[in-house]
Amino acid sequence: MKNISSKNKIENEQLFKISRMKEVIKPTKPHKHAGYHELIILHEGAGIHTIDETDYEVNPPSLFYLKGGQVHCWEFTQIPKGYVMIFKEAFLDEFNDAAQLLSLFPSYLRLGKNDKNILQDFALMMSEFESANPNQQVLKSYLNVIIYKVNELAKTLSISKVEDKTVVAFKALVDQWYKEEKEITFYAGHLNITKRKLSTLCSKELGRPASSIIAERLVMESKRLLRYTNNTISEVAYELEYSDSSHFVKFFKSKTNLTPTEYRMKF
Repeated sequence: MKNISSKNKIENEQLFKISRMKEVIKPTKPHKHAGYHELIILHEGAGIHTIDETDYEVNPPSLFYLKGGQVHCWEFTQIPKGYVMIFKEAFLDEFNDAAQLLSLFPSYLRLGKNDKNILQDFALMMSEFESANPNQQVLKSYLNVIIYKVNELAKTLSISKVEDKTVVAFKALVDQWYKEEKEITFYAGHLNITKRKLSTLCSKELGRPASSIIAERLVMESKRLLRYTNNTISEVAYELEYSDSSHFVKFFKSKTNLTPTEYRMKF
């Protein structure tokens, strides 16, 4: 069984880190980062950044956002220049609104000429982080400001909208439990609301019922495992905690119109 490669760029006790993007043209293999978020801003470079199943053109100035578990890889054709920011959710504990906005972040955002202040904020964070005695509160404040600025920019581009807090909490629970818990009852119970209320909220906020959100998360992880590992279909089903691989095959085909094997053959 071959698992998706996982890279850890931050020490266990660290909550925040910022560094300059490595200025090299070297393709990276598909990998993921567990346990932290990553914000990358590039002001030079060209190439392709693949996040899960989507290829994004590197067209600076641009910003990329990766949450824990997403699979990505780079293929640069020009040397990149910019900053890579890494932080764990605990770093935003005192900024609840910022943490909620982060859940709405797009994976890619093309910045305009008037958005250079976001790049300047990254540079200021880098300067503070490299100082003899970096002030954690200052770093947190900078991050909070960047999150709000990016959210406002995304809203002007109709990419982001504020979601109901219960829906945000539901999506976070799904990310945590989608393998073990595939029924709405579990999530509704954790949120202290009825199944009907949860589905109504999701339909209103997201345009689809709660069951679809769980299914989408399962399909996303299924595709990652089928594309980026050589695990057998039975092993993928086991990883996703299906008691029978035939149930997994039936589920996957119902959502994609392809069997797992047909999907894998595309790559």
